[in-house]
Amino acid sequence: GPNGIGKTTLLRCLTGRETPDEGSVEYAPKADMGYYDQRKLDLDPEKDVLNEVWDAFPLLPQSRIRGALGLFLFSGDDVFTPIRLLSGGERSRVSLTKLLLRKDNLLVLDEPTNHLDADSREALEKALEGYDGAILAVSHDRYFINRFANRILLMDGQGIASYEGNYDNYLSETQKLGEAAAAEEKTKTEIARERKAARQLEETEAGLARAVIELEEAIRQ
Repeated sequence: GPNGIGKTTLLRCLTGRETPDEGSVEYAPKADMGYYDQRKLDLDPEKDVLNEVWDAFPLLPQSRIRGALGLFLFSGDDVFTPIRLLSGGERSRVSLTKLLLRKDNLLVLDEPTNHLDADSREALEKALEGYDGAILAVSHDRYFINRFANRILLMDGQGIASYEGNYDNYLSETQKLGEAAAAEEKTKTEIARERKAARQLEETEAGLARAVIELEEAIRQ
Protein backbone atom coordinates (compact mmCIF):
# COMPACT_ATOMS: atom_id res chain seq x y z
CA GLY A 1 0.00 0.00 0.00
CA PRO A 2 1.03 3.65 -0.40
CA ASN A 3 2.88 5.58 2.29
CA GLY A 4 0.61 6.87 5.04
CA ILE A 5 -2.19 4.35 4.41
CA GLY A 6 -1.67 2.71 7.83
CA LYS A 7 0.54 -0.34 7.29
CA THR A 8 2.77 0.30 10.31
CA THR A 9 -0.26 1.24 12.43
CA LEU A 10 -1.83 -2.09 11.51
CA LEU A 11 1.31 -3.95 12.61
CA ARG A 12 1.40 -2.00 15.88
CA CYS A 13 -2.23 -2.93 16.53
CA LEU A 14 -1.52 -6.58 15.76
CA THR A 15 1.46 -6.59 18.13
CA GLY A 16 -0.35 -4.81 20.97
CA ARG A 17 1.61 -1.57 20.73
CA GLU A 18 -1.50 0.37 19.77
CA THR A 19 -5.18 -0.22 20.52
CA PRO A 20 -7.40 -0.69 17.46
CA ASP A 21 -10.41 1.62 17.15
CA GLU A 22 -12.59 -1.47 16.77
CA GLY A 23 -12.25 -5.21 16.40
CA SER A 24 -9.89 -7.55 18.21
CA VAL A 25 -6.72 -9.57 17.64
CA GLU A 26 -6.49 -13.24 18.58
CA TYR A 27 -3.41 -15.47 18.45
CA ALA A 28 -3.07 -19.22 18.54
CA PRO A 29 -2.14 -20.39 22.08
CA LYS A 30 1.36 -21.46 21.02
CA ALA A 31 2.19 -18.38 18.96
CA ASP A 32 5.45 -16.70 20.02
CA MET A 33 5.81 -13.36 18.27
CA GLY A 34 8.92 -11.39 17.45
CA TYR A 35 8.54 -7.80 16.19
CA TYR A 36 11.00 -5.75 14.15
CA ASP A 37 10.31 -2.02 13.89
CA GLN A 38 12.87 -0.33 11.65
CA ARG A 39 12.02 3.05 13.26
CA LYS A 40 12.69 1.93 16.84
CA LEU A 41 15.41 -0.65 17.31
CA ASP A 42 15.73 -0.53 21.15
CA LEU A 43 19.52 -0.75 21.28
CA ASP A 44 21.79 0.52 24.07
CA PRO A 45 24.21 3.03 22.48
CA GLU A 46 26.78 2.44 25.25
CA LYS A 47 27.15 -1.29 24.63
CA ASP A 48 29.23 -2.89 21.93
CA VAL A 49 27.69 -5.16 19.32
CA LEU A 50 28.66 -8.41 21.04
CA ASN A 51 27.31 -7.48 24.47
CA GLU A 52 24.15 -5.90 23.08
CA VAL A 53 23.23 -9.31 21.69
CA TRP A 54 24.80 -11.51 24.38
CA ASP A 55 23.05 -9.63 27.22
CA ALA A 56 19.73 -10.53 25.58
CA PHE A 57 20.72 -14.23 25.53
CA PRO A 58 23.07 -14.71 28.51
CA LEU A 59 22.67 -18.50 28.56
CA LEU A 60 24.05 -18.92 25.04
CA PRO A 61 27.80 -19.48 24.59
CA GLN A 62 29.81 -16.65 23.08
CA SER A 63 30.57 -18.80 20.05
CA ARG A 64 26.85 -19.06 19.28
CA ILE A 65 26.40 -15.28 19.61
CA ARG A 66 29.39 -14.56 17.39
CA GLY A 67 28.20 -17.12 14.87
CA ALA A 68 24.82 -15.41 14.66
CA LEU A 69 26.48 -12.01 14.30
CA GLY A 70 28.71 -13.47 11.60
CA LEU A 71 25.61 -14.35 9.58
CA PHE A 72 24.81 -10.64 9.64
CA LEU A 73 28.33 -9.65 8.58
CA PHE A 74 29.81 -8.79 11.99
CA SER A 75 33.14 -10.63 12.06
CA GLY A 76 36.41 -10.29 13.98
CA ASP A 77 36.77 -7.06 15.89
CA ASP A 78 33.54 -5.70 14.34
CA VAL A 79 31.68 -7.20 17.29
CA PHE A 80 33.44 -4.81 19.71
CA THR A 81 32.21 -1.69 17.93
CA PRO A 82 30.00 0.51 20.18
CA ILE A 83 26.40 0.71 19.07
CA ARG A 84 26.57 4.52 18.98
CA LEU A 85 29.18 4.35 16.20
CA LEU A 86 27.12 2.10 13.93
CA SER A 87 25.30 3.26 10.84
CA GLY A 88 21.53 2.84 10.51
CA GLY A 89 21.99 -0.27 8.41
CA GLU A 90 24.43 -1.81 10.91
CA ARG A 91 22.03 -1.16 13.79
CA SER A 92 19.29 -2.86 11.79
CA ARG A 93 21.54 -5.90 11.39
CA VAL A 94 22.12 -6.06 15.16
CA SER A 95 18.37 -5.93 15.83
CA LEU A 96 17.69 -8.60 13.24
CA THR A 97 20.36 -10.83 14.81
CA LYS A 98 18.61 -10.55 18.19
CA LEU A 99 15.23 -11.18 16.62
CA LEU A 100 16.25 -14.38 14.84
CA LEU A 101 18.04 -15.74 17.92
CA ARG A 102 14.73 -15.60 19.80
CA LYS A 103 13.36 -18.56 17.79
CA ASP A 104 9.83 -17.12 17.68
CA ASN A 105 7.37 -18.95 15.43
CA LEU A 106 5.81 -15.69 14.17
CA LEU A 107 7.86 -12.77 12.89
CA VAL A 108 6.24 -9.38 12.32
CA LEU A 109 8.64 -7.28 10.25
CA ASP A 110 8.19 -3.59 9.40
CA GLU A 111 10.32 -2.75 6.34
CA PRO A 112 13.10 -5.25 7.28
CA THR A 113 15.31 -4.45 4.27
CA ASN A 114 15.21 -0.66 4.68
CA HIS A 115 18.67 0.84 5.32
CA LEU A 116 20.34 -2.45 4.41
CA ASP A 117 22.94 -2.63 1.66
CA ALA A 118 22.91 -5.47 -0.86
CA ASP A 119 25.15 -7.76 1.24
CA SER A 120 23.05 -7.16 4.36
CA ARG A 121 19.81 -7.89 2.50
CA GLU A 122 21.31 -11.12 1.21
CA ALA A 123 22.36 -12.06 4.76
CA LEU A 124 18.83 -11.44 6.04
CA GLU A 125 17.31 -13.47 3.22
CA LYS A 126 19.65 -16.38 3.87
CA ALA A 127 18.72 -16.31 7.55
CA LEU A 128 15.01 -16.27 6.74
CA GLU A 129 15.34 -19.12 4.23
CA GLY A 130 15.91 -21.52 7.11
CA TYR A 131 13.01 -20.09 9.14
CA ASP A 132 9.99 -22.41 9.36
CA GLY A 133 7.55 -20.10 11.17
CA ALA A 134 5.13 -17.53 9.78
CA ILE A 135 6.20 -14.08 8.58
CA LEU A 136 3.99 -11.00 8.34
CA ALA A 137 6.00 -8.22 6.71
CA VAL A 138 5.43 -4.71 5.45
CA SER A 139 7.79 -4.15 2.53
CA HIS A 140 8.24 -2.17 -0.67
CA ASP A 141 11.15 -4.45 -1.65
CA ARG A 142 9.72 -6.39 -4.60
CA TYR A 143 12.63 -8.85 -4.65
CA PHE A 144 12.13 -9.64 -0.95
CA ILE A 145 8.37 -10.10 -1.47
CA ASN A 146 8.93 -12.33 -4.49
CA ARG A 147 11.35 -14.49 -2.56
CA PHE A 148 9.25 -15.09 0.56
CA ALA A 149 5.59 -14.17 0.12
CA ASN A 150 2.85 -16.67 -0.59
CA ARG A 151 0.10 -14.11 0.00
CA ILE A 152 -0.10 -10.39 -0.72
CA LEU A 153 -2.33 -8.02 1.26
CA LEU A 154 -2.88 -4.74 -0.58
CA MET A 155 -4.01 -1.79 1.58
CA ASP A 156 -5.84 1.19 0.10
CA GLY A 157 -8.51 3.66 1.16
CA GLN A 158 -11.23 1.02 0.75
CA GLY A 159 -9.62 -1.60 2.99
CA ILE A 160 -7.48 -4.68 2.32
CA ALA A 161 -7.53 -6.96 -0.73
CA SER A 162 -5.89 -10.39 -0.65
CA TYR A 163 -3.96 -12.04 -3.50
CA GLU A 164 -2.48 -15.53 -3.41
CA GLY A 165 1.19 -15.94 -4.32
CA ASN A 166 4.16 -13.60 -4.50
CA TYR A 167 4.59 -10.17 -6.09
CA ASP A 168 4.77 -11.51 -9.65
CA ASN A 169 1.54 -13.43 -9.06
CA TYR A 170 -0.04 -10.25 -7.72
CA LEU A 171 0.99 -8.28 -10.81
CA SER A 172 -0.38 -11.00 -13.07
CA GLU A 173 -3.69 -11.11 -11.17
CA THR A 174 -4.14 -7.33 -11.15
CA GLN A 175 -3.32 -7.23 -14.86
CA LYS A 176 -6.07 -9.81 -15.50
CA LEU A 177 -8.49 -7.81 -13.35
CA GLY A 178 -7.55 -4.66 -15.25
CA GLU A 179 -8.13 -6.37 -18.57
CA ALA A 180 -11.47 -7.73 -17.35
CA ALA A 181 -12.49 -4.25 -16.18
CA ALA A 182 -11.47 -2.81 -19.53
CA ALA A 183 -13.45 -5.51 -21.33
CA GLU A 184 -16.46 -4.79 -19.13
CA GLU A 185 -16.15 -1.07 -19.86
CA LYS A 186 -15.90 -1.85 -23.57
CA THR A 187 -19.04 -3.98 -23.29
CA LYS A 188 -20.86 -1.10 -21.59
CA THR A 189 -19.79 1.23 -24.40
CA GLU A 190 -20.99 -1.24 -27.03
CA ILE A 191 -24.33 -1.65 -25.25
CA ALA A 192 -24.81 2.13 -25.15
CA ARG A 193 -23.92 2.36 -28.83
CA GLU A 194 -26.41 -0.40 -29.71
CA ARG A 195 -29.16 1.27 -27.70
CA LYS A 196 -28.52 4.57 -29.48
CA ALA A 197 -28.66 2.82 -32.86
CA ALA A 198 -31.89 1.09 -31.87
CA ARG A 199 -33.48 4.41 -30.90
CA GLN A 200 -32.39 5.96 -34.20
CA LEU A 201 -33.86 2.97 -36.08
CA GLU A 202 -37.16 3.33 -34.21
CA GLU A 203 -37.28 7.04 -35.04
CA THR A 204 -36.54 6.27 -38.72
CA GLU A 205 -39.25 3.61 -38.85
CA ALA A 206 -41.75 5.97 -37.22
CA GLY A 207 -40.88 8.66 -39.76
CA LEU A 208 -41.36 6.23 -42.63
CA ALA A 209 -44.72 5.13 -41.23
CA ARG A 210 -45.88 8.74 -41.07
CA ALA A 211 -44.69 9.29 -44.67
CA VAL A 212 -46.69 6.25 -45.84
CA ILE A 213 -49.85 7.62 -44.22
CA GLU A 214 -49.30 11.02 -45.78
CA LEU A 215 -48.72 9.47 -49.24
CA GLU A 216 -51.85 7.29 -48.99
CA GLU A 217 -53.90 10.36 -48.07
CA ALA A 218 -52.45 12.25 -51.01
CA ILE A 219 -53.38 9.38 -53.39
CA ARG A 220 -56.97 9.30 -52.12
CA GLN A 221 -57.31 13.02 -52.75
